Amino acid sequence: MEPKKAELKEAERSLGVQFPELFHAICNSGMMDHLSLSKKGPDNKNTIFFFGEFMGDCRLIAFEELRSACEELYACLDLDLEIYPERQSINPLYRLVPFARKISGDKYCFLYEEGVVEPKVVLYGHDTGDIDLWADSFEEFIFFQIVEELADGDRELHSDYIRAHIRWLNDTHKQMLIETPVEDIWDQLPEPQELNIWVSKEPKERQGVRQ
Repeated sequence: MEPKKAELKEAERSLGVQFPELFHAICNSGMMDHLSLSKKGPDNKNTIFFFGEFMGDCRLIAFEELRSACEELYACLDLDLEIYPERQSINPLYRLVPFARKISGDKYCFLYEEGVVEPKVVLYGHDTGDIDLWADSFEEFIFFQIVEELADGDRELHSDYIRAHIRWLNDTHKQMLIETPVEDIWDQLPEPQELNIWVSKEPKERQGVRQ
């Protein structure tokens, strides 16, 4: 097994989760080689790495650092329980696994929900404790990041970098980028919605009341 694949599999084993199939497909393509810390030798300068030059203020986490990033996240979540007394615990139906960071320190995470195969993508605000639903799938997350990058005007739709990432989108999103001005797509993107992953404490007046 190639080092990058082995590192991803080891991270999944350690975390007890499985990353989306699309994440694995991109990894297997070689576009995630830069996330393998054990990779030796100079990078191929002709290779376009997945989010290698960032995409919409998104920095992917190296495979070997996923475990420590997860531990860091849950340390923050434990602190949030102390800051917000109305929160009793994290709902055991949910599991958060960070895979990328913003420059601000906020973390993009896969949200695993019991009984659901494909994890959603959420953004954890490190200075607010808020968890916002960002995308319903990893594919949709990639689409949103590409739209943000294009809307900022840093790259053109037909640049090699953008085209290398568009290949991973579904046909609907590909067609939308071809037929619709990016400004219109940007204006129509859904606003992130705050997601409650917490088990709340009962109001004081109900505590101790027999059911």
